[in-house]
Amino acid sequence: MTDSDAYLKAWEPDNVIPFPREAWIGEFKAPKATYPVVDFLPIDMSVVYTAYLEDARFDLYSRINLDMGRDGTLELAVVGAVPDDKDDMLFCLDTGSGQVLLLGVSDGTMELVNSTFKALTEFLYHFALFIDADTGGAGRARRAKVLRGTLNGIDPQALADRESWWSIALMQLEGAKA
Repeated sequence: MTDSDAYLKAWEPDNVIPFPREAWIGEFKAPKATYPVVDFLPIDMSVVYTAYLEDARFDLYSRINLDMGRDGTLELAVVGAVPDDKDDMLFCLDTGSGQVLLLGVSDGTMELVNSTFKALTEFLYHFALFIDADTGGAGRARRAKVLRGTLNGIDPQALADRESWWSIALMQLEGAKA
């Protein structure tokens, strides 16, 4: 398990923002084990994640309640966004299960990003290490395959679908076509 100091080093201390971990554990139904071990998130992670939602339609940690018809209401908390589309593509914590879903706000689509909030932070940690070690195109595809193996060991569900958020991001690093 990665400790707080390792996360801070990978994400850089001036590139993190606190989130209300203990309050959410007490308030939401998601099991405690689904939460990250740290109470902060990176602010910006290249093209895969941002917590910087200023001037976006939703704020970081906004609550979204989706009417699911007979299935009731899906209660979400915004934990980030896709950097190039932060008005429409939001990373949301399912407050009941602890999963992280990618919500397409304008079209109402949802897809699994990670099976737990903890897995999302671990993916972002390993992605940060990958970025820090990157020296350019030479060897990137090979290193991306190693990263895929690491991430698959953390959360195989996040990579089970070839069209998932993380699968496509990794295919781009590996030089493959989606």
